[in-house]
Amino acid sequence: MRSCLVTTAAAIALAAVAGPAAGGGAGVKLVFVPQHVVQGTSAQVSAQVRPAHACSLRVRYSDGSLQPGLAAALPLNGVVSWTWPVPTTAQAGAALATVTCGRAGSVSRRLVVVGRLVAPRIVVTQTGFSTRPSFAGTRLSYGVILHLDSTARDASSVTVQTNFVLADDHLLGTDTQHVSAIAAGSDYALGNTVTFPGSAPIARLEVVVQVGGFAPHALHLPTLANIHLVPEPSDPAWVGNVEGELQNTDPALTLTSASLSAVVFDASGNILGGGNGYAINALPPGARAFLQIGNGLDVIPSDKAASALVSLVPTWTN
Repeated sequence: MRSCLVTTAAAIALAAVAGPAAGGGAGVKLVFVPQHVVQGTSAQVSAQVRPAHACSLRVRYSDGSLQPGLAAALPLNGVVSWTWPVPTTAQAGAALATVTCGRAGSVSRRLVVVGRLVAPRIVVTQTGFSTRPSFAGTRLSYGVILHLDSTARDASSVTVQTNFVLADDHLLGTDTQHVSAIAAGSDYALGNTVTFPGSAPIARLEVVVQVGGFAPHALHLPTLANIHLVPEPSDPAWVGNVEGELQNTDPALTLTSASLSAVVFDASGNILGGGNGYAINALPPGARAFLQIGNGLDVIPSDKAASALVSLVPTWTN
């Protein structure tokens, strides 16, 4: 199904081609044709015919295909009608409905098939976590990959609620994070670390995503380069930071700041955890700066960590 939408205003441009004597005498006169109909819903056409005669209906969609299953019908009290389901695969655009009633003649009129507007979705494609005992109880580092399936619209005001679920399906805790924007068609790596006062035998993560709104794609991102993992200096058995470069490759705008988030993977691509941070260096076009994310990554064992994915939300000025 193509998602091309045709405006309702186009549906008002009706073109009727009448058969012989469409007035009060013999002939065929359309008494109901919808101005527009949405893919996957029902459409109806009714016509008045004099004298009474078996009639047929042909509906040709804008790509030239014909609506199947439209059988001939006899008028009742001078009116003949058809109702049919418009396929979800029907080509959006102007369709032509033609009623033919033998000697009474034929008449045609256009109606517009409107493509369904499929709401964009943010899908959780992957989750994972690691735990580490601490003097305060248990620390847990987790990561979530969010995918925005629309390539034409950005998401804004995204709230991500992560529940920490025990083996008996009870919750031990909940963490909520907010992402101001996610670019159309992109993956967003969301990471954070939480602390539990005692042991935390977490079995799985449960993620709920709420989106404040969608807007036409306008979010553009600076370039990330040389992203790599660095062990904790005081204890190399654990990951210390995700480091790399933040490059302003925009030709006109200055990058004033960026919120950063990282997810760490093992060699098989499984998520081990994640963290977050900020970049506050003002970068004019063509400048670059050192990038470092270290919040909470020391829960992740260095010998398992193999790579990291960094996501950001930038703030630009002219």
